[in-house]
Amino acid sequence: MDDIDFTLPADIFWARSARRVLPKGGLAHQRFDTLADAICHVMQGDETPRYSLSIDTDDASFTLSEIEEIFKSEPFAPYRQGAEAAAPAK
Repeated sequence: MDDIDFTLPADIFWARSARRVLPKGGLAHQRFDTLADAICHVMQGDETPRYSLSIDTDDASFTLSEIEEIFKSEPFAPYRQGAEAAAPAK
């Protein structure tokens, strides 16, 4: 987990309903400038119900359980204050 690049652009994909029946159950997508922003949005952002959520970068794909684990991890601590403070101080 230490080798995750939190500065890569990331996309969140999720089903809008548990049934995944079009059009209400279609897939939704949101793009973020960084993986850190995307993780903070999922964990600290709005409470919109999302089903089968994943975050994808060019290097990896993360499920909701992996996202929760990353969010609680020590390497992610500098980013945890919120999406607006997504970059650690250098």
